[in-house]
Amino acid sequence: MRILLAFCLFVLAIASDFDGHAQELDVTDIVTANDAFSAARSKTTRDALMGALSDYSGDATVESVNAYVTLLLHDGTGESSEDLYQSATAATAHFEPVADIIPKQYLEARLLAAIAQFNINQVPEAMIEMAHVEGRARAYEDEIGERPDWAKTLEWKADAWGMAMDAYFDSAREDHPDESEIQAILAGYNADVASRNARADRSLDERGLPFCAGRMIQRPKMRYPAGYANRGRFGAVILELDLDSEGQVINPRVRASVPEGVFDEKSLRVVGKWKFKPDDRRAVGVSCRLERANLVQPLTFALD
Repeated sequence: MRILLAFCLFVLAIASDFDGHAQELDVTDIVTANDAFSAARSKTTRDALMGALSDYSGDATVESVNAYVTLLLHDGTGESSEDLYQSATAATAHFEPVADIIPKQYLEARLLAAIAQFNINQVPEAMIEMAHVEGRARAYEDEIGERPDWAKTLEWKADAWGMAMDAYFDSAREDHPDESEIQAILAGYNADVASRNARADRSLDERGLPFCAGRMIQRPKMRYPAGYANRGRFGAVILELDLDSEGQVINPRVRASVPEGVFDEKSLRVVGKWKFKPDDRRAVGVSCRLERANLVQPLTFALD
């Protein structure tokens, strides 16, 4: 079974601060092949560009990075997972030595390589790789200590794909990394669930009140959409939502989904009716609060 590729690579602005030596390397063949591929995209021009990049053994340059980005934009929305795995794997290796300069391009290539690998063979290694992408994206901060939007988006996408892979392996009754193994990888980036929850629980509102302990009352129950049951579909949705002063879910929004758009509508409709129940109702407004913004609710869909 394959998950349809549902990822559109962002148009990228390549960083211009590669060292001067890299810019002097001979990338004439790459530029020529990239120009030909951009002018007329076909299997012939794609293979020629891939060949020029494969023959190149120098450092990353603006031209070589741009050529790989052109390939990924094409292969990432194409029908061939094999082509995508070839280009994304090569791009990841080429970008890695300069990943600190072009972190966005590097992590996007690595994400696409993991997606393609899973679409081809459904191997557990793809799930491990996706956890590393999620951890690095979640840990990334720019030079002023802020997390850019692209890092947040990649984090959501990697998380959703990891959940979808887990749902597939569970449905197929196949061995795969368990939750403790995935969380151990994320913990290496300080991005595991325990670390994230601890930071969230320490947050205070303007009155100095922490968020109340309790649980989400999941009524109505989230069920696999009947319309997809006979198709064997599986996937994941990550919602971000807010809670009002009564603990009612408000403003749910989709941050990532796999396959994109398939389970979104049902997820928003059902979760929008949920409510958070505090362990101690008497403590609300006195020693804790129910209002909360940007609460994350992951959902998986699979046939048992």
